[in-house]
Amino acid sequence: MNRNRAIIAGLAAALLSTTPAFAQTRPAAASVPETLDYVVQPGDTLIDLATAYLNQPTDYRRVQRDNRVADPRRLAIGRHLAIPISLLRADPDQARIEGFRGAVTLTQGGRTAPPQQGQTVSEDAVVSTGANAFLRLALSDGSHVVVPSNSRVRLSRLRRYALNGAVDHAVTVEAGRAESRVTPRRRPGGFVVRTPVSVSAVRGTEFRVSFDDDADRSATEVTEGVVAVGAGAVGAGAEETVAVKDQGVSASAGVLRLAPLLPAPALTRPDAVLSERQAVFDIVPLEGAARYRGRLATDAGMIDAFAETDSALQGAGGEPRLNYGDLADGAYFVRLSALSGDGMEGRATTYSFIRARNGVGGLVGTSEALGQRRLYRFRWEAEGEGAAEFRFQLWREGEDGQADGPPLVDQPGVVEQAFTLTDLPPGVYSWRVQGSRHRFGRLLQAWSEPQQLRIGR
Repeated sequence: MNRNRAIIAGLAAALLSTTPAFAQTRPAAASVPETLDYVVQPGDTLIDLATAYLNQPTDYRRVQRDNRVADPRRLAIGRHLAIPISLLRADPDQARIEGFRGAVTLTQGGRTAPPQQGQTVSEDAVVSTGANAFLRLALSDGSHVVVPSNSRVRLSRLRRYALNGAVDHAVTVEAGRAESRVTPRRRPGGFVVRTPVSVSAVRGTEFRVSFDDDADRSATEVTEGVVAVGAGAVGAGAEETVAVKDQGVSASAGVLRLAPLLPAPALTRPDAVLSERQAVFDIVPLEGAARYRGRLATDAGMIDAFAETDSALQGAGGEPRLNYGDLADGAYFVRLSALSGDGMEGRATTYSFIRARNGVGGLVGTSEALGQRRLYRFRWEAEGEGAAEFRFQLWREGEDGQADGPPLVDQPGVVEQAFTLTDLPPGVYSWRVQGSRHRFGRLLQAWSEPQQLRIGR
């Protein structure tokens, strides 16, 4: 175990030397405190620095002793001082609600209420989202945190160091998920996402953290940069694992497992217009995937997301399926990802798509006598928005239940939602209606299910 920890620490040190997007800066040994290098400016004294930037004015004595400063009131300009991070004063910082949709609540100051656009959020505030609800938080340094549906996230630390303005933020995922895009952080600032079973620490990257309360398991997925994940407090002697881009770490019962993220799944019909009654996506099965996730938004960046679902139904061919019900007509984007059996969400891909309902329902056939003749009236209801026209077909069935030759009637260009025939000979017939309309620059066409008509002698 100690050898593994040494290997991880060595990898972490190598990453720190080559990229600003590194996980957690931590002391090389427990006896050596982490320090910040400060360059003395004109007019600086240790006493003034302690009064302005340290936790206690008397903390200057520790800095004086560690740096062997003879006179705390006299410092050479340009001299380097090693100041322990633990002594630096961190003042309160704030976040801001940049956008939200659906059933969202914000709890802060002992009050729970729906949030307001642009509202400031303080340390220890809790954000909760319901089904198909999303909230986007903007942090003071340009970083962002997205709280997807069915999640509860606490802003457990929002601080800014007085000495150099570096921000130090921590988020706790109490249930569900949080997605973070973190700008590079200056020391001693950082960004940490905690769950009840793990801690993920970064200085600048894009990653996701989820917590499954039922399984008592968390998952951290890195989409850009580097993240250090610990089964406990990072840097406190717990086992840690470093994950880079396209890797994830699951944490359960104190055990960390590093694995590559699943590749992004694909739609079976990426260019199809969703015109049926239910807005459904069929997905090409992906090896290693336990389920699939789709998020809908009105923008490709998923900032204005409004719906999310995991696969539950199977298509006719057994392929995974995402169903968004009676989605309103419009131009949208869907972001697809696959989840492994241990809950890690893989890489995502985004498709644009058109939802334009087009169908024919409510088919009814009736007959009535008109003198010596008999009228057969066929009615239906158009489903969808915009002007439509119809094509009516009727054919006679053979003894095998199949069409007995070409249609007896094949009439396009019908503008009414009805069609009338007279004096059909006795027999078994089938009829159907095609609805056509132009929407979003596309010609949409859909046939109804065939209906049977029996005419006796």
